[in-house]
Amino acid sequence: GVCMLCPSQCNVSFTVRDERVMRVLARDHAEVDDGWLCDKGRFAYQAIHVDERITQPLVRDGGSLRPVSWERAFDAASGLARHRGAVGALVGGQATNEEGFLISRVMREALSSSDLDSRSGEQLPAGLTRALAPPGLQATVVDLEFAHTVLVLGCEPLDDAPIFDLRIRKGVRRHGVRLAIATARPSALDPNARLSLRVPPGGEAEFLAALDVALASGESGSGYESAAESEAARLAELLRDGGEDIVILWGERTLGAAALGTLLSIAGRLGLADRDGAGLLEIPAGANGRGLREAGVLPGSGPGYGDLESPGRGASQIAHAAVDGRITALWLFQTDPVRDLPDRVLWESALHRAGLVVAHASVLTEGIAEHANVIFPADSYAEKDGTVVHPDGRIQRMRTAIAHPGSVRSGWSVIAELGRRAGLDTGVLTSPMAFAQLVEAVPFYRGLTLEEVGGRGVRWPEREAASEMPAAGDEARPTEAAAAAFGVSADGATRSSNGALRVGTYRSIWAAPEVEISPALKYTIPRQQVELSPEDAQRLGIANGDPIGLSQNGTRLRGWAHIRSGVPAGTAFLADGISEESANAFTDPVVEVHKS
Repeated sequence: GVCMLCPSQCNVSFTVRDERVMRVLARDHAEVDDGWLCDKGRFAYQAIHVDERITQPLVRDGGSLRPVSWERAFDAASGLARHRGAVGALVGGQATNEEGFLISRVMREALSSSDLDSRSGEQLPAGLTRALAPPGLQATVVDLEFAHTVLVLGCEPLDDAPIFDLRIRKGVRRHGVRLAIATARPSALDPNARLSLRVPPGGEAEFLAALDVALASGESGSGYESAAESEAARLAELLRDGGEDIVILWGERTLGAAALGTLLSIAGRLGLADRDGAGLLEIPAGANGRGLREAGVLPGSGPGYGDLESPGRGASQIAHAAVDGRITALWLFQTDPVRDLPDRVLWESALHRAGLVVAHASVLTEGIAEHANVIFPADSYAEKDGTVVHPDGRIQRMRTAIAHPGSVRSGWSVIAELGRRAGLDTGVLTSPMAFAQLVEAVPFYRGLTLEEVGGRGVRWPEREAASEMPAAGDEARPTEAAAAAFGVSADGATRSSNGALRVGTYRSIWAAPEVEISPALKYTIPRQQVELSPEDAQRLGIANGDPIGLSQNGTRLRGWAHIRSGVPAGTAFLADGISEESANAFTDPVVEVHKS
């Protein structure tokens, strides 16, 4: 099997007895996990067999969710067809390629809507999305271990993809990899780095613009007008002398369109394209984030990043449209936007205003429990049959290890039935049939079979069909031109805090519903821990562990102080993705912090 609890997608084997997973073991794959498996992957399987798991359909009746038959649930959910043209869909990272592909078909062919998304950040133009994905620009997870230089940009591998963190540490220790860090929050990899820089939260575009200019000028030294220029010059010098094989590891949650346009320019200046052992490697927000994009779960691209006649809205635009009444129904597949996405208040309002909310979930999280009209029980990663795509482009197969509990059905079959009731015959009777349709729809998957994928997977960028990847056009251009082409600002200037603290966010590897309901992991459940610099803590009279209050535009949160020497003065970092007091309740870059 494949662990779907983070983008590392570690290969695993399940020890099964009486249709219950008894333990999860690493299934050594040198090109994926190197035999490692984190504790979340090893123990969160317990969430499959707990009482909190949803194992039968639920329908809201008189304000309460009640168990119902599948027929009644389908009847209630078939109301999506009455909202044709005004349905928005979100797909979570645990969905398979086949599930995502079928949802995109039902949305576009039956419900007349391209308002669907699988990303957590801002909506990216289709051309930029393609420009980031060509086969020749894709580094592999193995490259993190053997590259001459690795730059970690805007992500925390320890939380976002722990096996990537271990690969980098191994590379530094055994192979002399030169490591550079450019993140807002102090990184667990800082002690291993040749150079570690702090980028103000939200200032990534400005920093990358300065780095692009520094690489172009070839100058080093002093006399820079801003801290961003000075820090960027130091990093540019390290990269220029970094050897031929340079890998830039970047995070989806942090980098927006302006920053990514500049990142492409930087990759061009460093000559990262079409060089073995070098390139870009993204850590998506969801485990199968890359696969879902390739399957067409994007507002601006169809399967295989194909063009659309009528592009749709991204996640944030879907929420605003729901609040305004332009979208009247929401379809949530293994995601709760109240918890998973930025702007909690906006999503609460969107879900409240929607006339129909259909969800697929394995546990009742806040937004689903409060607002869903119909809930279909979702199958777990030990029960799924399908494929996923590793962040480095390796297509991997998920095989059913245990039978579905209760009356749970396969996700692909539920989607196909919803399509049928909306007037679309998908022609899918099995998961392999959905895979065959996916391969037909994605040009660079051409000729791929499940037999070729096998138990070890196959990197599609290395197959002959990779040449069928759609051209991006002239996307990788210097910062200002790229930003103008994508219709975004390259400014990214930081804001003065005026005595308050600039806020950044982080998401712990333990911030997940599966962790909260797994008995062996309950001690790891994160609470709101506000990271402060020693200078700010002293100024505010706050000691380590003190309860503190946070406020912004009338919204208040509570947390506990964690004083870290690496946090820049004037900045506070808050946890998001947690069940209580989550940072996504805040939307502005400045927060008031005080001792509670």
